[in-house]
Amino acid sequence: MQNAEMVQTEIQKVIGEDPTIKDAHRIIVTVEKQSILKGGKEVVVLKGHVHSEKDKIKANELAHLHAAGRQVIDSIGLTS
Repeated sequence: MQNAEMVQTEIQKVIGEDPTIKDAHRIIVTVEKQSILKGGKEVVVLKGHVHSEKDKIKANELAHLHAAGRQVIDSIGLTS
């Protein structure tokens, strides 16, 4: 399995370089370790705010493609 830093960097890069995501610069990617009570596994977390549901969905899809088996938690909010 790829290490957390490599996964985080790769996902941030692919989201940032995707021309269809207008608010890519507002999306922050982290890889966090869950508590021991939740199994202690690493998860990819998407944070920030975008203006469209389309951007949110695309970022989530890209994160899943590059998460190297980790769960993706989408905490991206929508701004109006």
